[in-house]
Amino acid sequence: MRVRVVALIVLVLLLMGGLGASNPLFFPLSEHTIAKEISPSGMPLYRTNTFSSDDEQVASWLLIWRDAKPHTVEWRWYWPEGRTYARSFSNVPPIDGFTGMWAAPVWSNLKIKGTDVARMPGTWKVDVIVDYRKILTEYFTINSPEAY
Repeated sequence: MRVRVVALIVLVLLLMGGLGASNPLFFPLSEHTIAKEISPSGMPLYRTNTFSSDDEQVASWLLIWRDAKPHTVEWRWYWPEGRTYARSFSNVPPIDGFTGMWAAPVWSNLKIKGTDVARMPGTWKVDVIVDYRKILTEYFTINSPEAY
């Protein structure tokens, strides 16, 4: 009897452990950051959460572990007062076999210099939405040169 109970508990734990990958709320996000630039190879440069109105841009960068499904990524950039300023989109293709790239870097840029963004200093935010579910919110500050 005791062996059956232990076997049943082990079976339940094994089944529960396998649910992580099949859970519809699971998403394979590996790394994320806010940076000033993205290199030609797709890596973030000058990671920071503080920008000047003289900076060219803010980049929201993600490293996503690819799986068997394609994913749609949306960025929603918000003004300091909370209204949506801009949206952008990207796609993460499914893994293409065992020899394919397992990780996919994706990013979105928000132009600062010479735009309305430069004229609205304060704390901004960006929501990252994957497959219609918000998975991440990051905050960053844009300062005007007069504030220094």
